Amino acid sequence: MSTQWHVPAATWQAYAAGRLEPAAATSVEAHVVGCPRCRAAARSAVDTASVWAGVQATVTRPRVPWVLRVLRRLGLPDDVAVLLGAGESVLVLGVTVVAAALTCALSAGLTPWRPDAVFLALAPLVPALAVVAAFDATHCLREVSAPTPYSRFRLALLRTAAGLGLAIPATFLIGLLVPGLSGLMVAWLLPSLGLTLAGLVLLTWWAPPAVGGVLALVWITVALALGRADRVDVLVSPAAQAGFLGAAVVLAAVFAVRITTRTSGAD
Repeated sequence: MSTQWHVPAATWQAYAAGRLEPAAATSVEAHVVGCPRCRAAARSAVDTASVWAGVQATVTRPRVPWVLRVLRRLGLPDDVAVLLGAGESVLVLGVTVVAAALTCALSAGLTPWRPDAVFLALAPLVPALAVVAAFDATHCLREVSAPTPYSRFRLALLRTAAGLGLAIPATFLIGLLVPGLSGLMVAWLLPSLGLTLAGLVLLTWWAPPAVGGVLALVWITVALALGRADRVDVLVSPAAQAGFLGAAVVLAAVFAVRITTRTSGAD
C-alpha cells in the first residue's frame, strides 16, 4: 500500500485563496515539485490564468516614481509614464518643483519686506526651472532613446510637460496659502510662460545648469529692483502682461525655428 502523502483538496483551496500559513504553503510547493499527481491537482485547483495575468501585469507595468504616478492619475498614458520613469533622474522633476515651491512659499510668507515682490521674483521661475530640470534629467536616457523612435529631445519635451503639470498647480497652491497674495494668483502666469519659452530657446544652445542660472539671476534681479523702487505694480499692469504675452509668441516662433534647424541638421 502506498504511503505517499498528497495535498488534500481543502488544502489546495486554502492555498489558492492565500489562507495557508507561510510554512504550510512552502511545504505544499516543495511537495508539488516531486509529485506529478499533485501537480495535476494544482492545475485544477489553482486559476493559473489569473496567476499568469498578474505576472504579466507586474512585468509590463513596473512601478514608476511618485511623480509619474501623480501625473498618470491626471491622464498621462501608461507607456509614456514607463518611458519617462526609465531613469531614476525623473525624481529630479519632483524634487525641483517641491523645493522651488517651498522656497517661494517660505520666502514670500516670512519676509518682512514686500512679500508681493518676493513672490513675483520666485513664482514665475518654478515652471521655468522645472523645464530646465526636465532637460537635464534626459542625459542618462541616451542609451534608452537611441534604438527607439523616442529622440532625446522628444523625451525632454515629455518631461517638460510632466514638470509643468506639477509646477503650475504647486505655484497656485502657494498663492492660496500665503496671506496677501490672492491678487497675484494669475499675474505670474504670463511672466512664467515667457521665462519657460526663453529657457527652451536657450536650451538649444546652452547646458541646462547655465540656462537655469541665467534665468534665475536675470528675473530675480529685475523683480527685486522693481520692489526696491516700489514699482512691483509694473509687472502686473495690463501693458506688462501684454508685453509678456507678445514676448512668449516671439520666443515660441524662435524655438520652433531652432528645433526645425536642429532636426534637419541631425538628419
